[in-house]
Amino acid sequence: MEALIETLLHAASPAPALIATASAAQIAASPALVGALVVLTLVNLALVIAALVSLIPRPAAGVRFHNKWVWALLIVLVNGIGPLAYLAVGRLDVPLPDDSGAGDIPPAERARRAVELLYGPPPEQP
Repeated sequence: MEALIETLLHAASPAPALIATASAAQIAASPALVGALVVLTLVNLALVIAALVSLIPRPAAGVRFHNKWVWALLIVLVNGIGPLAYLAVGRLDVPLPDDSGAGDIPPAERARRAVELLYGPPPEQP
């Protein structure tokens, strides 16, 4: 009796058969498709990282619409298009703030100061 009911249900509703076929097709995905999906995922991740690295130090006046939070959400939540939109049209040509305080200091002096800052002053010569 249960076998008859099961047969009637499957005959009346083709959806379970279609679902079973679709899941079998998805499981047997070709290696080329899997490779393409991996590459696209890595490209998207690289775009998100590049866009966020560009957005974070930029002042609010340096982005279109002057709202960094909206751009950050767009970059993170809209895969592919969000980072491309920010990198293409979201950035404005505003000089980034210079936190080094270097100004007009020659490069050799800046390097000497950086070495002293990292490793301390040089030992005194006898």
